[in-house]
Amino acid sequence: MTVLHDSLADTLSLFLQDSADSNLPDLIAELQEHAHICNTIRALDKVSGIVGVDGNAQDFHKLLTTKILPVIEQRLPRRDVTGGPANLLDLVELLNALATWEARSESGFEIQRFRQRLADQLFADMQQQTAAFIQRLDKADYAEMPQAGALILQLDATTWLLEGLGQGQKVAELQAASARLARSIVRSVSRTIQGFLSDSDMVRHFDVSAVLLYVEDLIVAVLRVLESTKEEKNKGAAHPFILSLGEQIAIANLADLDALLSYYLRALERGIDTPKVSADTFRIFSTHAGMTLRLLRGLARQGGQAKASGIYEQGMQRVYGLQTKARSRCRDGAEPPVTEKLALLEAITADFEKPLVQIIPS
Repeated sequence: MTVLHDSLADTLSLFLQDSADSNLPDLIAELQEHAHICNTIRALDKVSGIVGVDGNAQDFHKLLTTKILPVIEQRLPRRDVTGGPANLLDLVELLNALATWEARSESGFEIQRFRQRLADQLFADMQQQTAAFIQRLDKADYAEMPQAGALILQLDATTWLLEGLGQGQKVAELQAASARLARSIVRSVSRTIQGFLSDSDMVRHFDVSAVLLYVEDLIVAVLRVLESTKEEKNKGAAHPFILSLGEQIAIANLADLDALLSYYLRALERGIDTPKVSADTFRIFSTHAGMTLRLLRGLARQGGQAKASGIYEQGMQRVYGLQTKARSRCRDGAEPPVTEKLALLEAITADFEKPLVQIIPS
């Protein structure tokens, strides 16, 4: 029993040090064997008066609660997601195995209470962070995309952990919080775009630029809105003939992106027709038109949104039309020449060689 005790302690230490020699399935198997032996000897104790197993189990239990649990707690996320999801889930699986060992060996309830306390704390932290961020987003004039994207990922990581800890109700509540956060992000993006289009103030345009620079984060938020809407329908929570809040927000966001793209394309057309529009000014609008098209393309590819696909395709056709117009001006010997503006227009489509229909997943 002492040999197994020492071996198990060494294996636990190796695992928590990320040693290449450690193996989680083997470790869990050792814990199960250890608990089985504890139970067997305890049964013999009742029959024949053998003593000593409780001491061994209690000593090992003390090692777990004083040395192992603090290391596990330190490695689980709080404000920041650290390590890969697989490593975190391994720690949760280990914690579950330790709680099972504790229950089977009848050594106490400290590990089980620790596991519940950890789940409660992780859940409360994420609920508080999400509520505070939504409140800030609802008041801000622009969407804080980097922080928003990071928080969505942190919500996902915490949800995985709570699911691994068997906290079904908390998982459902965090999923709902994630959907609320995503809706708030997309609404904030729409407000940012609408604020700029309402007066074309270039200070507001910096806010639009800050949104378009984080295409991936916005796509994640929109996809989360669409996923939550689909889940509501699957659960029968959505009305079959009335658009859900998520659907309304997603549709409005696409309309805003369509209006923004049209604004940039009109500006590019004026830039071709008006010689006094400098190439530097033209570059600003061509860059932002390209970023908007990239966002629409991403929504069409990953979200399967037919309307996003249509807006993207129409926008690309307008860009090709502007290229044709610019080439015609070049052939006509326009003064000043629009060669540089044509190159900027061609740069927009250089990233989008494949037709969209070939890359939308079936």
